[in-house]
Order: sequence, then structure tokens, then C-alpha cells
Amino acid sequence: MIPRFAAILALFALAPAPAADDPEIARAAAGVQEVIGHMGSCADRPGNTLAGIRQAIAAHAHVAEVDVRTTRDGILVCLHDPEVDRTTDGKGKVAALTLVEVKKLDAGIKFDKRFRGEPVPTLREVLRLSKGRIGVMLDLKETGAAYAERIAAEVKEHGDAKRLVLGIRSVEQAKQFRMLLPAARQIGLVPTLDDIEPFAKAGVKVIRLWPKWLSDPTAVPRVRKAGLELHVGSGLGTKAEVLPLLKHRPESMASDDPARLVRTLAELHGTR
Repeated sequence: MIPRFAAILALFALAPAPAADDPEIARAAAGVQEVIGHMGSCADRPGNTLAGIRQAIAAHAHVAEVDVRTTRDGILVCLHDPEVDRTTDGKGKVAALTLVEVKKLDAGIKFDKRFRGEPVPTLREVLRLSKGRIGVMLDLKETGAAYAERIAAEVKEHGDAKRLVLGIRSVEQAKQFRMLLPAARQIGLVPTLDDIEPFAKAGVKVIRLWPKWLSDPTAVPRVRKAGLELHVGSGLGTKAEVLPLLKHRPESMASDDPARLVRTLAELHGTR
């Protein structure tokens, strides 16, 4: 178990036992080795911003996830959608805007007026802020050699490949990044359940399953039969959301509110 997280769990174990008084739940909660803040901490901060990364750090998450796209002039920036319309005060496709144009956008005002003026960060800014403080997961929103090589160059110069997690979307991408960033871990964002085995053969060690797939009784056994770890999303990380997921014994969980997920897992680990 990651030492810092183990210490947090031990601290919460001193708190009163939660209602779900089940030693199996406690063991399953302890088995979650990694908490990933979705888009930083997008429940209480604008997603894909430095404010979100700082909140994920404060929450004691292990990893902050961001989405990576390329501007018209070839700069990597962190935005979820191919267009800037939903999350900023601008309009248009990321790929049609220059970095200067992207940097003029307000990525906080639509989330909450308190975050007025929060800029869209570059990948470089995210890596620099996170280095030595939190791991970074990159949801690879684009494909191609130029995109992969730009990411690898930024990580090598400004980040920490050993604390990098790559959200892989194809077998080709898995092989590509295994060559470019061999020290980085990979989570397979598989398009279908039938992609589990090919991703495993490509060297991916962790598979993300959507909640809707967990109702398929073959889904988790296929992940385990392939010798892989399981990653699932937990929404806001509430006890009601987390408890049903723990029966699948995930090693990694994501949340829009990583602070709450950390608290929930710690409380459940303290069950007695």
C-alpha cells in the first residue's frame, strides 16, 4: 500500500465504525491502492484546471487526471471536449485555436463565479505543478505519432514518468507509449469488453470498466483471468456509491470528489 494513504486509513480507523459493519468491506476498501481525482477535483473545482490539481493534492489523492488536446500551433493543453464552448467563455474547436487564443479563455466562470479568471492550463503547467506532489493521469484524447511524441517530450522534460498514468484507448497506443514512456503505467480505457484480452497482450496492466459493464457477470472475471488490475469510477465517492463497487475488489478508483472518496475508503477500512 502507498505509505501516505496507509497512514490516512490508519487515522480514520480510529473513528467510530460505519454502519456497513462487515470485515469483507474493510478488506476490500483496504485493497484500493489508488485514488484518482477525475479532472483534478471536478465536483468542487473547474475540471482540468490548476485549481483542480491543487485540490486533488490537498485531498491526498494519489493521482490527478487531466484530458490532453492539441492547439492549432501544436501546444498540449488540458480540456475535456474537442470544443471549448461547454467549459469556457469561448467558442470553437481546440484544434482551431492557438495557444494565445486558448489562454485568453476563462475556464472557471461557467463553473462558479468564485473561479472567474481561471485559465486553461498547458500540459507543461500541470506537470510542473504536480511534480513531487501528486501523480498525473493523462486521458489521451487524440491519436497519432506527433501527439504521442509531444506528450513524451513534455513528460521527460517537465514531469515524472514514474508517477505518470496513461489512459490508453487502443492497442496501437499502448504499444506506442510503451516505447516512448516505458516507466509510465497504463490504464486501458477499453472501448468494449472484448478489448480486455488484446489490451493485456499489449502490456496494459489495469483495465477501466464502466459501471454499466459491472452488471455483466463475465466482465470482472475476464479482467482477473487476464491477470490485470481493475479500475472503476465512483462518482462523488459517497458510501452509497462506493459500497456496491467494493464487491468487485478494485485496486484503483476515480472520483469527481477525491477528498470524499479518500474519506469514504478510510471510514470503511475502519469497519469493526
